[in-house]
Amino acid sequence: MIDGGGRLLRGQTAQGNKVWGNKVRSGWAPALLGMLLASTALHGALAATVTTGETPAQVAQQGRTTTFAIAAGPLPGVLAAFGQATGFQVLYPSDIAQGVSSPGVTGTLAPQDALIRLLAGTGLIARFVDPDTVTLEKLPAQAGSAAVLDPVTVQGGLSRDPGRSEGTGSYTTGSTNSATKLNLTPRETPQSVSVMTRQRMDDQGLNEIRDVLNQTVGVSRLQAGALGSDGSEIFSRGFAVKNFQVDGIPRSTVYGFDDSISDMAVFDRVEVVRGATGLLNGVGDPSAAVNMVRKRPTPVLQGYAEGQIGSWSRYRGEADLSGPLAENGRLRGRVVGAYQDNDSFIDRLHERKKVLYGVLEADVTEDTTWSVGVEYQKHRSDDASRAGFPLFYADGTKTNFPRSYNSGANWAYFMHDNLTVFSDLKHRFGNGWTATLNVERNNREYDGLLGYAVRGNLNRDGSGMGIWPGRWNSDLEQTSINADVNGPFELFGRQHELMAGVGGYYAKRKGLDYPLWYITGYDTSIPNYFTWNGNIAQPTLNPTGWSQTDERQMAAYAATRLRPTDALSFILGGRISRWSQEEKSHPNTGVATFKKRSENGVFTPYAGIVYDVTDIWSVYASYTSIFKPQDYKDVSGQTLDPLDGDAYEAGVKAEFFGGALNASAAVFLIKQNNLGEVDPGRFTPDGGQAYRAVKGAESKGFELEVAGEVMAGWQVGGGYSHTTVKNANGQRMMTYVPQDTFKLFTTYRLPGALDRVTVGGNIKWEGDIHNGTGARRYDRDGYAVVDLMTRYQITEKVAATLNLNNLFDEKYLTSIQTNGYYGEPRNVLLSLRATW
Repeated sequence: MIDGGGRLLRGQTAQGNKVWGNKVRSGWAPALLGMLLASTALHGALAATVTTGETPAQVAQQGRTTTFAIAAGPLPGVLAAFGQATGFQVLYPSDIAQGVSSPGVTGTLAPQDALIRLLAGTGLIARFVDPDTVTLEKLPAQAGSAAVLDPVTVQGGLSRDPGRSEGTGSYTTGSTNSATKLNLTPRETPQSVSVMTRQRMDDQGLNEIRDVLNQTVGVSRLQAGALGSDGSEIFSRGFAVKNFQVDGIPRSTVYGFDDSISDMAVFDRVEVVRGATGLLNGVGDPSAAVNMVRKRPTPVLQGYAEGQIGSWSRYRGEADLSGPLAENGRLRGRVVGAYQDNDSFIDRLHERKKVLYGVLEADVTEDTTWSVGVEYQKHRSDDASRAGFPLFYADGTKTNFPRSYNSGANWAYFMHDNLTVFSDLKHRFGNGWTATLNVERNNREYDGLLGYAVRGNLNRDGSGMGIWPGRWNSDLEQTSINADVNGPFELFGRQHELMAGVGGYYAKRKGLDYPLWYITGYDTSIPNYFTWNGNIAQPTLNPTGWSQTDERQMAAYAATRLRPTDALSFILGGRISRWSQEEKSHPNTGVATFKKRSENGVFTPYAGIVYDVTDIWSVYASYTSIFKPQDYKDVSGQTLDPLDGDAYEAGVKAEFFGGALNASAAVFLIKQNNLGEVDPGRFTPDGGQAYRAVKGAESKGFELEVAGEVMAGWQVGGGYSHTTVKNANGQRMMTYVPQDTFKLFTTYRLPGALDRVTVGGNIKWEGDIHNGTGARRYDRDGYAVVDLMTRYQITEKVAATLNLNNLFDEKYLTSIQTNGYYGEPRNVLLSLRATW
């Protein structure tokens, strides 16, 4: 037998296998590989074998934790690394580990928790035979014996979410499935994937998804309005990011369904897959897909309460409680709540939000788990503008407004009220396969009373400007259902993986129509733009009718990972989609209109190849096509034709220190038709911004990224990206989106007597951008923002964190797409957290 550290042992026996000297005696069961030992009877699972008192492992492991940095990979190697980290022994017949992969583990954990994560999805179970030894066995088809214990079942949320980042302390994760629904390591995924972990969000004080994306490699946020408005856009690889998912369930493309203002209190991590993601989204942009993964109940009691205070009267309270609700741990629950109230560096702007989240998780049987939950978020911004301020005077010279200028009327607001109920049922088969059914119901309301002063041409005496008034108000509903299976299969003597599923959603937006932009008899003018404080008469806005949009999408999809050799993997997949959208308009006066668009039998292919050059380095390439109906309209009010094209990516990835540190370099090429580009100075018949379809658009560039632990206590996350978008004539497009960005955040926990202190820093740099032509071309130079943070562990359970953002008070514009909008000046945030 060989122990987890690779050492030969003598005189050991386990499950009938005898070791004599340095050889396993022939004629007995297959040789044993890998010897490691876990700890406490797997949080009560092993207690099933002991009727009284504590198990030997529970006695041996009380209070012990170990720092792990074990990459995903073949099970024998993963267990060997576990043995080196702990000195424990795990005995198992070699045949049950052949061709089996483990998701790995990172972070500081109790050894039993680490072992549970290592075994997640392997179809193996563990039981202690003495204080120093734990054995692994295959999960029986029907686990009826109390002596057979499955850590995956008992540990609940840990095993069902192998990519879980909470509690790991890491800036990377060992598993992600947002690209293919196959549980792969970042290195095994043939696309660029960035993961914003729970630890990094906490360290940087990132409480909103827009802030998370602003710190994500290869993503640019063009903020041009208050929270809750649609004045801000997210871009990646030159295209707008419209694809949002929650727990892998896509959101509708209908206006109002994206999660671009979500609070992060309820989420474990955010996974951003850059490039086309049509395999799982169906209708999708070639930019990126943002998958927010919710927190899940934990098998042990844990929780925290946190208070924050910051610049501009920012106050926030947040609490989280999770743990078992039954003595045997088969029922678990979690509840999260948050409330925030703040002003802004922008005059008069005031924001509030409320968040409540609860989820229950039950082991219906040893192999079946059912969870149900509810998520509620309400956001409101008062005295809020949808845009910033004019960049030019009427004579063509540039303006120079203070950062605090607010172009919103003092009665203008944006409100979003979101309620989501979700449930999933998962069954684990004895052969390593799982089947999952997800159902979700999403009810929303948005209400925006618009009044923002960017109308007209600004004269130097302050005249010439007015507001754009109106109101948007709609109720939204989305019902989603997805069912899929996932597991290993054998072909030509080797083990491979397969994922297949069906799913879809029905979404509806319905609401009253109100006057927009042009209101008979209403004076929109502002006497002096420079001294205006938002005081202007509120218009009377009576409904002019009602409108409704219905969207449906159904699809079947599949992906397989074929492994002809240990070093080579092919990932092949495809999706057949059916999409339709109906728009109805019923004015109080006039003729009702009806418009329907549909796309049937659209096939989206997916192909990837990964080759492991060494145990650390891999090279990869991938291809997929692009399909996305658009909401953009041209000057005649006609919707632009769907986007279509092809996306290619190739690169190199690496796992250092057993997967504790991930690095990647990628080049990409996206060829696309019907790209919607702003048609400057032109508007649709209803007053909205007009767009034009560009044929033969091409985006290409490269990205570099690193995330994880460089050395003990030193975490890093960030990288560099370059993107160029050109039309068929070779002219640069999207010039108002940065071509080059660099982002890097790092923290270091001081050693020795100063180990209560963690220090960190962040730098975010964006290159030059410009917009417009001739005398009205606006150029914004590149800029860099530097942030600092420090955390002091006051006691074992209480810590204080201070974030100092924009240290040098850099003044910069976050958007010049149509108007100007400034980024935040220097500010501070103090957080105090107590955990238990």
